Amino acid sequence: ARHRSVAAIKRFLCWQIETAQLLAVGSADGRVTILFDLTGFSRDNIDLALVRTLITLLTNYYPETLGILILHVNSWVFSGLWALIAPFIDPAVKAKIVMAKSAADIAPFIARDRLVAEVGGAKPFDYEYVLPTAEENRCMADAAARSAAEAAFVAAVADYEAATRRWLDAADSAEEERVRARDALRSAAADLDPFVRARTLYHRLGFIRADRSVQF
Repeated sequence: ARHRSVAAIKRFLCWQIETAQLLAVGSADGRVTILFDLTGFSRDNIDLALVRTLITLLTNYYPETLGILILHVNSWVFSGLWALIAPFIDPAVKAKIVMAKSAADIAPFIARDRLVAEVGGAKPFDYEYVLPTAEENRCMADAAARSAAEAAFVAAVADYEAATRRWLDAADSAEEERVRARDALRSAAADLDPFVRARTLYHRLGFIRADRSVQF
């Protein structure tokens, strides 16, 4: 862990957070619940660069993405590490971090029938990796289509910003216009997505659909 590239860690964590956001599209507030299973955590697993990077990302770049971060911990080593790093975590982020030693501690946040059996839940889970195909990201090479999708996205952003300003000035009377602009922006983002983001395992398993809706 001590010899890992911090830049590589940052890229990996950004990818994880962005992917989690895709899976949270249908949630009430768009925020994500992250569960870290730290069972068997030992001194060999200590990676302060990763911890600092994750905290920086969540605090400065994704401040409203995290709903709850659950740390499933049964290690005195991690407890000691937590005592060292906790004072440096932004209070707003720290308030979203939950320590859990059992499925009962996790239950207020994740229903037992949705919690994987590995951490005491009732949901069986067998990891299956579906290999990517040669064709799934071919559209990323279509420069003309990408430029058109980017232009449509930029225009949708401008429309939404303008609709939001009018909504702020006119209150409820501009709400419908703002909702239409919001939906148009979401559609433009979905159209642009395959040109700028490679398909993930969740796309290949059918969890994330072409329109970016989610079906588990």
